[in-house]
Amino acid sequence: MTKSTIIQRLFVAALVVSVGFLGVFFGMIAYKSQLWPYPLFRDAYKAAQAWYVRLTPYEPPYVKTDQKSGIFRYDKEKAYNGLTLFTSGHAQKAFLISMEGQIVHEWHLPFSNVWPDPPHIAYPLPDASIYWRNAHLYPNGDLLAIYISNGDTPWGYGLVKVDKDSKLIWKYAARVHHDVGVGSDGKIYTLTHEIVTEKIPGVKLSPPLIEDYIVVLSAAGQELKRLSISKAFFNSEFTSVLRKGPIENRQGDLWHTNTVEVLDKQIAHQFPFLNENQVIVSMRNIDTIAVIDLEQERVVWAIRGPWHMQHDPDFLPNGNILIFDNLGHHGKGGSSRVLEFNPTTMEILWQYTGHEKDIFFTAAKGAQQRLPNGNTLITASAQGRIFEVTQEKEVVWEFISLFRARKNNQLVANVHWGQRFHPDSLSFEFNLK
Repeated sequence: MTKSTIIQRLFVAALVVSVGFLGVFFGMIAYKSQLWPYPLFRDAYKAAQAWYVRLTPYEPPYVKTDQKSGIFRYDKEKAYNGLTLFTSGHAQKAFLISMEGQIVHEWHLPFSNVWPDPPHIAYPLPDASIYWRNAHLYPNGDLLAIYISNGDTPWGYGLVKVDKDSKLIWKYAARVHHDVGVGSDGKIYTLTHEIVTEKIPGVKLSPPLIEDYIVVLSAAGQELKRLSISKAFFNSEFTSVLRKGPIENRQGDLWHTNTVEVLDKQIAHQFPFLNENQVIVSMRNIDTIAVIDLEQERVVWAIRGPWHMQHDPDFLPNGNILIFDNLGHHGKGGSSRVLEFNPTTMEILWQYTGHEKDIFFTAAKGAQQRLPNGNTLITASAQGRIFEVTQEKEVVWEFISLFRARKNNQLVANVHWGQRFHPDSLSFEFNLK
């Protein structure tokens, strides 16, 4: 090998090393300053992550438990006796059970039967990966139900209204997720979300992002109003919430809004700082609850409290708010608790936390309902459990899901949401023995 050849090879090697060094150096600068081609690689990486999740085999959400299924506690004298409606993570179904744990009625309608070729979802997951997240029961047995997928982004799949025999009445083809409720005027309030690729004003994170919307439908399922959560904050004095962004990295899921509830006129007078038909929302990823005026399209009240990753804030007739605090408790009874607080003073007036011998914990989901007799019905989703406690925090009714999996039925299906009804409030026939 000649001297000139050696020099040429050394020059080429030095050139390659230099180009590599400059590439790494520029890559670091591009990443830090988010210069081109950083957006291309970022979006490609996010897309690859999303497809990986979609292609990963899905298992319905079951959790390990050492408890058997059925009713464990039932004090007929202290419990609010009625029928309990719940949805489960293992199926596109809703179930109505008696105080003794007997299924007296159920609703079921597969997503593929409603939308064989859905116009709002390009590549829907199979029915085995879809379940009903929440439902609203009408006195005549009609039911609103939300389809949710596991392993897709966005995960909201749509809203339907079915009759007592599970026959379709109407369908709303949008990315509906988490919650649905009905006002006293019959209007329906729910949530949708979608991926946005343009910059959201006031939000420091770069797109693509998942944006949440409040949607109002007529009783017949026609869209009357659709409002961006970010826009409602941007139009208000609470824009600082936008700048803070998610507490944790949630892959573009800005707010993870999980609740919408309208303030009906029957109790609006108990909240003098609010007006009827305003709605309360819960944004899990920023530990925030807020009230939005849909006509003015702006947030009129917002607060971060002593809760973390919360769900299901409810207006109470006494002027307080009841909320499910998933991860804000640090005692021996588990990380979850249910709080009743005064929204003006933020004073905690009542709470249920569980205790060492009765652990109360669910990192995600969860719900509660204040019952007419003052008791509270609590859904501990990750425990597959619905239970009722008195104001004195005594458990007077407890149900563990009937739906099991794996060897020796060691897994129990998640229970996503439960609600109690007095039998006299329902006018349809059910199989109550």
